[in-house]
Amino acid sequence: MELDWEKLDCVQEICMLAPTRQLAEKARGIIAARGWEAMDVVLSPYGRKNIMNCAKGLGEKGARIIVSRKGSAQIVKETTDLKVVSLNNTLIDYLQTLRMRGLHTPGLVAVFSYDPMGEELQRLFELVDIQVKNYIFKTAEDCDGCVEQALRDGAVYSIGGAWTAQSALERGLPHVILENSEESIVNALEVADQIRRLQREEEEKQRALKIRMETYQAVLDFTHDAILSIDEEGRVQVMNPVAERIMGCRAEDVIGRPVDQVLPNTRLPEVLRSGKKQVNQIMKIHQTMSNTNRIPIEVNGQIHGAVATFQDVRQLQSAEQKIRLKLHEKGLVAKYFFSDILGESSAIKKAVAVAQSYAASQAAVLIHGETGTGKELFAQSIHNASARRDGPFVALNCAAVNSSLLESELFGYEAGAFTGASKGGREGLFELAHGGTIFLDEIGDIPRETQVELLRVLQEKEIRRVGGDRVIPVDVRIITATNRDLPQEVAGGSFRQDLYYRLDVLDLELPPLRARESDARILGLHLFRQMQDGEDPAIQARFLELLDQVGDYPWYGNIRELQNFVERTHILLRSHVDLRDSRQGLLCRRASASETEAAGGPRTREDRERAAIREALEAFPASLEEAARSLGCSRQTLWRKMKKYGITR
Repeated sequence: MELDWEKLDCVQEICMLAPTRQLAEKARGIIAARGWEAMDVVLSPYGRKNIMNCAKGLGEKGARIIVSRKGSAQIVKETTDLKVVSLNNTLIDYLQTLRMRGLHTPGLVAVFSYDPMGEELQRLFELVDIQVKNYIFKTAEDCDGCVEQALRDGAVYSIGGAWTAQSALERGLPHVILENSEESIVNALEVADQIRRLQREEEEKQRALKIRMETYQAVLDFTHDAILSIDEEGRVQVMNPVAERIMGCRAEDVIGRPVDQVLPNTRLPEVLRSGKKQVNQIMKIHQTMSNTNRIPIEVNGQIHGAVATFQDVRQLQSAEQKIRLKLHEKGLVAKYFFSDILGESSAIKKAVAVAQSYAASQAAVLIHGETGTGKELFAQSIHNASARRDGPFVALNCAAVNSSLLESELFGYEAGAFTGASKGGREGLFELAHGGTIFLDEIGDIPRETQVELLRVLQEKEIRRVGGDRVIPVDVRIITATNRDLPQEVAGGSFRQDLYYRLDVLDLELPPLRARESDARILGLHLFRQMQDGEDPAIQARFLELLDQVGDYPWYGNIRELQNFVERTHILLRSHVDLRDSRQGLLCRRASASETEAAGGPRTREDRERAAIREALEAFPASLEEAARSLGCSRQTLWRKMKKYGITR
């Protein structure tokens, strides 16, 4: 693609402004090699006005996020509404530049930078015995003064960016442009990509929520049927325009009044007391005979009101239901209960019994278990059995969020807190979970700096948004989960001991599927019945025959691996593939697992995880995404674990 932005008709959502062609070509190569989408690289013009015009032009052509070096980034941030990610230089960048020039050039070296040199960089120059002086500039106009001062100070050559390069060239000062390493480019583009994905997710959630709420209001206002609802005290809560016309009164005059004063023969208080629905009932409203349905509004086993529909309409929800509808739209509701946890083994029954006892407490819960053992299923069940059941349930996989964004995701941020922050700021997940439960999966993956903030929340019951100074009290129960050995992480220094003790007040260990006796058969049959034709007795019998053939296979991927087996088997059965061939492959797979166990492993959690990763990569050799999905983790997490265990594709 053209590097001149003015010649482009449209651009991708993420655009990098590169001050040099060398940086532009390097960035384009990285983008192509990693298969990143929605990213373009253009050459950055010189001067504040030109950079501003370039950024605005890119925004008009489709750009939403600009990646650039610090000086240009500041200009874009000040003059446009685009999100901005700074392309920061690292020690590696300076080392490469020094290697190009020579490490032992005598004389003063001028280092031109947008921000003061860090302590590590100063130590680097001292280590290689180079005399340096740092000159700070904030605008392109500052560069001339910096270069002239460097010459007066006796500088023999200089290091900086494209802005200072032009000024130094004009004044005869040798200059080396500090190019960005692949690491710094990758870091900036990863942050930009994460921001883009968060933008899209937020926009999609808001769009879906708006459509649902407008649809609800349209149905209420323009349906041909009358709708009337009352609360648990028998007072009118909702009356639509059709009900106003039939009953001969205005909603604003009757809302909040006892329903018997508005419509004496409605019989809604009777439904409220009995909790039993009355459908297809004939009643007279003034001079109008109506076919009426009267339905109790039941939430978690308790009656919170009733709704009446006239002329064969569906039931409406009360104010309580509207609130819960909004929570559903935002994904803040737990949908699983303890009754959804299947299994007859003593191991799973014990885990359920312990979890049910924890539901009565407000203390923090730490759930241990291998990947695929149902940690979030238990977390949701604990929430739904607790006193917080009517509050929100917020879940986050800590390993799936870029570490640089995790703190703002958890605690929110104020306007202008960082480059790319929304103008109005944003509430974090702890604020969204106020009055309810927050579930943090893969808690062992959070960085040390975020651990400090999380500990403060647990101790003080309050949060402070990133970039803010006001304290916001929160009432949240925290449930965390991990498949790591956190005591070992504490001993190794990667996880704070004080935070571990705060999280591990109530400890819940989930058994792996191989320790649950015959539960694999129960779960496998349940999953198979959900498939197309899964209730067919003949197909079901053939599936159970094949499941029995794999017998005591240890299911290192636990329920997720079992689900993959069910899906593959279902496809084979519906495709009329010779089961002898497929059975042979499954039996070989079981035999391989048995041989591994006989040889003394995998015994530890790390061994089991390593084996599960290798099996997933073997099952999905062409797609790392599919392999990660089968393990129940993100592709980024899978890459990290592969690196940890030295596994290559």
